[in-house]
Amino acid sequence: MNAVLPPGPPPGRFHGNHAIVIGASIGGLLAARVLSAHFDRVTVFDRDTLPSTIANRRGVPQGNHGHGLLASGLSGLKALFPSLEQDLLEAGAVPGDVIGNMRWFQHGYYKAKFASGLEGLLLSRPLLEVTIRRRVQRLTNVRIVDSTRVKGLLVEHGVVKGVRIQQLGETIIEVPADFVVDSGGRGSRTPEWLDELGYGKPKVEEVHVGIGYTTRIYRRLPSDLEGDVGAIIAPRPPNDQRVGFMLAMEGNRWIVTLGGWLGNHAPTDPAGYLEFARTLSRPDVYEVIKHAEPLTHAQTFLFPSNLRRHYEKFTRFPGNYLVMGDAMCSFNPLYGQGMSVATLEALALRSALEREPSTRELWRKYFKSASKIIDTPWMIAAGSDFAFDGVTGPKPAGTGFVNWYLERVHRAAATDRRVCRAFFDVANLLAPAPTLFKPSIVARVWRECVVMRGPLAIESDRSITTRRERMIETH
Repeated sequence: MNAVLPPGPPPGRFHGNHAIVIGASIGGLLAARVLSAHFDRVTVFDRDTLPSTIANRRGVPQGNHGHGLLASGLSGLKALFPSLEQDLLEAGAVPGDVIGNMRWFQHGYYKAKFASGLEGLLLSRPLLEVTIRRRVQRLTNVRIVDSTRVKGLLVEHGVVKGVRIQQLGETIIEVPADFVVDSGGRGSRTPEWLDELGYGKPKVEEVHVGIGYTTRIYRRLPSDLEGDVGAIIAPRPPNDQRVGFMLAMEGNRWIVTLGGWLGNHAPTDPAGYLEFARTLSRPDVYEVIKHAEPLTHAQTFLFPSNLRRHYEKFTRFPGNYLVMGDAMCSFNPLYGQGMSVATLEALALRSALEREPSTRELWRKYFKSASKIIDTPWMIAAGSDFAFDGVTGPKPAGTGFVNWYLERVHRAAATDRRVCRAFFDVANLLAPAPTLFKPSIVARVWRECVVMRGPLAIESDRSITTRRERMIETH
């Protein structure tokens, strides 16, 4: 046992002696950071052998692909680790304005470009995860134990008392704890454990999207994209189902991800990959990579479905136990929401711990708060996916109308800065989805789409876009 648990500081922290986190994902690391302020010791168990260098790991198969950290996620990380942003910038992360330094082509229109004040940070997933892990490892009362599988829960009288673990080549042992958080990802065993304990499994929503994408890394030149730090070329539903995005990352590189819904997946051979980029609805990505120096071979990732487990609907649940991150909700990764949602959930956990003197019934308020956090990104991801013919699953009432309206929001956001900013506030999880239905926003959408007469033309010449931006300044 001493080989697993480190000696901790003298007892006396607010909520107990020992907390355990299942999974050293970004969500698990953030949970450990929060718990370290409330427990004498925190132990994080992960089944992977964690790399000491900035490298991807086996348990994050999507880690080699493009990732987005929304403005809300960056703000949350800065709240948990005040100097983290500086660490990332020193490691080469690329700062930028989410609206002003990016090209967004969505539903047939380029978004207006202007200095919005929405801070973004572009970097690889391994750089972000390893940097956070190193910060967590500096906490004197936190230990990360890798190459360890959590095999089950220890439960007495409806309260979780620890976990059973198995390290490589060893027998299963019991590790006591006062509190346990499952951040073990989409493959979480909590539904099975709850069922075995007599609680039943959580209600599940699953929206089948058949996402597949292929990623390659290229050398980045200062002249690429005329100095912009990224381009997102999204499809126009229902029949256009191909997407491409190119994001700056550390080391003067582009990470380029191409793919789509329902089997519209990019090939891995160089010629086929380039041809797929050429077929995107706009040429921004293709015009760069057709001349750029490739630095890696192409890699693929498949994502079958959006998956949401409704833990907030339980009326009976084991005490001293929570679920976080992808173990609760796994979103279509093409919307770039997962890491930011995990950050907001960690902040919700911090708030709950600061308010509640006991962790036994913490799950009631936490799951309710987490559900509200998930609602907007779930509507964005699962709801928007239903705009594509062939996506299946439980469709929320009103999805058709919402998608009809959002298409007009995209159109208006090409010329109206207030509509554009309102859209990005929601997309970055800084405002709830109903913000887009405020009378003042609806009026501006109506003005741009009806009074100003019809859709804007799809423009291939960037000089035309420049003229459009000048027109925006007069509104």
